[in-house]
Amino acid sequence: MRTWLSPLVLSAVFLAGCGSETADDVAGASEQAGSGAEVQVVAAVYPLAWVAEQIAPDAEVDLLNQGGQEAHDLDISPAQRAAIETADVVLYTGDIDYQPQVETAVASSGGEVVSAAEVAGADALLSASEDAHEGEEPHSEGNEPHSDEGGVDPHLWFSPAIMAEVATATGAAFAAADPDNAQTYETNAADLRKQMDALGADLEQTLGQDCRFDEAIVSHAAYGYLLEPFGKEQHAVTGVGAESDASAGALAEIVEEIRAEGFTHVLAEPVEGRAGAEAVVAESGVQMLEILPLDAVSAEQAEVGLPDLVRAQATAFATALGCE
Repeated sequence: MRTWLSPLVLSAVFLAGCGSETADDVAGASEQAGSGAEVQVVAAVYPLAWVAEQIAPDAEVDLLNQGGQEAHDLDISPAQRAAIETADVVLYTGDIDYQPQVETAVASSGGEVVSAAEVAGADALLSASEDAHEGEEPHSEGNEPHSDEGGVDPHLWFSPAIMAEVATATGAAFAAADPDNAQTYETNAADLRKQMDALGADLEQTLGQDCRFDEAIVSHAAYGYLLEPFGKEQHAVTGVGAESDASAGALAEIVEEIRAEGFTHVLAEPVEGRAGAEAVVAESGVQMLEILPLDAVSAEQAEVGLPDLVRAQATAFATALGCE
């Protein structure tokens, strides 16, 4: 197994989240010439499947979390495990305890492997506890905020800089798996880097400006990579892993903060932290905005493509943050 390292607003249809219905085939493939018809690819989450299809439009891409499967702690079937072990190219988030079964299977892969976390490098990765109020003392006994203990935030596809490096590493992996078409893969990877550069510039324009607030209330702490580069923070109802619901006390503290700060919106995913976010909205009287973590998307959302889906999330945050 070889792990490749980096060489160094359309409005989305908000119908799904981490546990959403996924497309049978990830849409948005590159318009450029590409081969890879004989190349077998496995991708752990939608954003990585999208990258694979941009670089090798004719390749057969097997997205592991299809059919509404939860991306966190994904349970894979024996057939999927075999596919990982025999694929020509495998793309996964990395050995960060995000999808342990996938990570175990990747260790036995005989193909070219792209670990997004390794490509990003330790300095670019965010902690799983990237929350504006992580570690604060509760205001009263029993009102302990939800937190994730250590670990890495896996939602790195919200970083155009990281995804640009993933594009380059994926192009190299395809070139190694299918040398006859290496030039095509490298060209497509270079074009994808340009798309990520353009996305980064758009995010700077959307979130890098002066805003009324520097913090947004979210249902699930999945947006650190989107917000942190621009000095913005998230206060989440549930942590990165979304493994437990917030306590009544924690929700009351969020409502108190909303009233004290004058926040006007809560951003909520369709699944993760939804109930808590709805309770906060009902109590505080603010508006709810729909957002998506993008690890799994519907077929309709997949047709939009990753860059414009990211732009749509940024636009929602800009509204909540009161950006000019």
